[in-house]
Amino acid sequence: MAWLPLSFILLPVYNLLPPIWKEPWIRVVSVLDVLWSYRDLYTLFAQYGDTFLVVSPWGLYMANASPTVIHQIASRRIEWVKPIEHYGVVEQFGPNVVSTEGSAWRDHRKVSSASFNERSNAVVWKESIRQAGEMAQAWGRREGNSKLVMWIADVYPDAATTSLHIISRSGFGVKLLWPGEEQAHGELEEGYEKFSSQEPMAGHTMTFKQAMHTVLKDFIWMAIFSKSTLEKMPFKRTQKVFEGYSNLNSYLHELFDLKKSAIAKGPVEKDALDLMAPLITASGTASSTSDAPKAYPSIGTPEILGNAFIFLFAGHETTANSITFLLIFLALNLSSQRRLQQTLDSLLSSLPSNPLDWQYPSTFNKLGNSYVGACINEQLRLIVSVTMIPKRSITPQTLVLEDGRVVKVPAGTFQHFCASSVHRNPGAWPHVKGSLRTPGKSNDLDDFVPERWILSDKTYHPSSSSSPQNNSSHTKSGEKEEVTGHAQTIDELENGAMDIGSGTLFHPRPGAFIPFSDGPRACLGRRFAMVELVAVTATLFKDYSVELDTREWASEEEVKNMDAEGKRRVYQKAQDRAWQILEKELGGTVTLQCIGRKVGVRVCKRGEEMFTAI
Repeated sequence: MAWLPLSFILLPVYNLLPPIWKEPWIRVVSVLDVLWSYRDLYTLFAQYGDTFLVVSPWGLYMANASPTVIHQIASRRIEWVKPIEHYGVVEQFGPNVVSTEGSAWRDHRKVSSASFNERSNAVVWKESIRQAGEMAQAWGRREGNSKLVMWIADVYPDAATTSLHIISRSGFGVKLLWPGEEQAHGELEEGYEKFSSQEPMAGHTMTFKQAMHTVLKDFIWMAIFSKSTLEKMPFKRTQKVFEGYSNLNSYLHELFDLKKSAIAKGPVEKDALDLMAPLITASGTASSTSDAPKAYPSIGTPEILGNAFIFLFAGHETTANSITFLLIFLALNLSSQRRLQQTLDSLLSSLPSNPLDWQYPSTFNKLGNSYVGACINEQLRLIVSVTMIPKRSITPQTLVLEDGRVVKVPAGTFQHFCASSVHRNPGAWPHVKGSLRTPGKSNDLDDFVPERWILSDKTYHPSSSSSPQNNSSHTKSGEKEEVTGHAQTIDELENGAMDIGSGTLFHPRPGAFIPFSDGPRACLGRRFAMVELVAVTATLFKDYSVELDTREWASEEEVKNMDAEGKRRVYQKAQDRAWQILEKELGGTVTLQCIGRKVGVRVCKRGEEMFTAI
């Protein structure tokens, strides 16, 4: 990531070069465009093969859209390592499970994984349902909106608020409030009020939520400049970033002190989701005996704060992206949205009307195994938050390619799992010829089609029981599985957690579906994320519908007076604009987001839709 800031300067210059100089491989070699997998999708791989190696003055670079090769590399954690020198940007508050390797990473992973269990996921489930309901109520309170119809210019800020509230409450015991929401008396433990306050309390110039949003919004500045430099720079924006960092750093220390004090008073409930407590316990910082031997010498106060930040950051930004894009995709594809709602009506008909009374894990499994899970998986396939996942070989490596050839890769080879590309590899995914939007295309893998995940759909799975693509346990010759030691044990729950579609949903083969990466270093909170996504999706679409905002072309009153063909034409204009944004205009410093134009939506109570007949 050391070259990340340069990409924003050099890429515009690159784009001014004559076309003959701008062969795609030039961009790959320079690795300047950190989103080239999103921009080119599968095009480069269709030309050069699912795995290609580029030799350049900068070293060897390998790009991967091969499920077979991706899974081999991901499984060899010791031979293929994360290039941690590129991850200093996420160590602003200390080393963490994302930025470490070797024995230090094993300690971080082992200790942190203790909090991710089914009892904890039940907490996430209920809080996600509550926050989804609060988000809808907050939309209705805004000027110009009502409880029946709500116009949202940009979904992401509210999705980010929802996800931040969920991880804060579920993972740290900190309840954050929506504008207009009031704190229930006695709801929080003593000392936690400062984190929930909507006004800065003593010792702070920002609230906890303001500090988090400020740091995450302008994270790139912390990658370019040191904190001391930011403090001295005479620009309002950089000074705001430093102010946000200083406030958040103080909040994390105060939260650390609260947790440490609680642990010192007695044992913490073993299965409660507290992302900080296991780290504090492992570090020995809560022990009254300062010279007691430490079971995990690589974990101290900086590592506790570093992990707290990375859990807050990764635990809300990536999920917020998924919520945002899922709502947009379902507004783009109204027939998919109708089928989703019909599925919810059927599956929830025997359950309590209040979503807070839905039981975990039974309701989660039921919904995750259905069209609900298919919609979420299809969104994760099309737009993945982290499009490029880097690894570097420590020793010479032998790999088996998709066509069975055996190749040797030198030590020091830098490679990327190209998530946006492998998610469109026609050799790994069910597809049909042509495209809903572009009939001349060879396949529909750029389209949002949840049906490709439904094994009973004969269009995409004419013979699902014998489909080679559906054998999720298949391991090709030459692949090396890491089954030794602790890595497999701590992944046990998480690997099972992703198996919500057993027998009902399509299972991509290993290495083909990597929204949470693959192998032992896959995302620790992927079960957390899936629980949150299913709960939020079900809660919203049980009662509401989402349509694209068409007011740029016709007012709400004009649309109501249109015939079906008129509505179809105006909605097509909104769809074309939305697809242009999704396919050409996304960007971001860490995760993929709408950074320029936004896709506005109209959220309404079911029955208040304007475009039911198109």
